[in-house]
Amino acid sequence: MSTATTEVDRIMPLAESFPCLRGAPGVRPWDADKLAAWVPVASHGERCAALFVLHVWNHIHVWPCGSFDIMEAINIWDEGNLAAFQRWAADPFTL
Repeated sequence: MSTATTEVDRIMPLAESFPCLRGAPGVRPWDADKLAAWVPVASHGERCAALFVLHVWNHIHVWPCGSFDIMEAINIWDEGNLAAFQRWAADPFTL
């Protein structure tokens, strides 16, 4: 059995590190399309967090729900969600 970490093993904990995304559709089990479909009905902070996670998941894909804007996000996130982003930014990974 392989002990290699998969992309899904990395993206789910990242998504769940944002308090506003815990329990959001598509986070666990991971389904990027379900998360993207939820974005239009999410709150502003939830939208920013979901778009960030989708960007990490696939930064090349043009998500129909929008694109991540760092300046928008840091101005809208509360302390808990900003802290989640800061933890990732201190030790970022790409998939």
